[in-house]
Amino acid sequence: MLVAVECAGETQGIMALLRTPRPAQLGNGQVVYVDYVESAPWNLKGSAVTPRFLGVGTILIAEAVRLSLEMGLGGRVGLHSLPQAEAFYTRCQMIKVGPDHSYYDLIYFEYTGQQAIAWVTSIGESQ
Repeated sequence: MLVAVECAGETQGIMALLRTPRPAQLGNGQVVYVDYVESAPWNLKGSAVTPRFLGVGTILIAEAVRLSLEMGLGGRVGLHSLPQAEAFYTRCQMIKVGPDHSYYDLIYFEYTGQQAIAWVTSIGESQ
């Protein structure tokens, strides 16, 4: 499933989610697995230009939590992070599970349901 954020007539970010939930690594249950998240280059802090829109990645992760709730998974979300995005997922209060040797040694992050709901509430999103 693809989710996009569009504003000012342009795609500002995109996220790919697997349609089938995966087993959670933190406790029992399943998670919505985020396969890919990307903000448009003109929205990234630290780029050569002043970002047009901030918070695109946050909106996409909040949408993954909302979809997890809708699917009856309690807000649980999991993903593998590229090294340059690890700080972002930490700011989103995801739990850093650790490197996944079966997935290019990328760091795996996951929300428990309680943590996901607490985070979306803290950023002003409703469940």
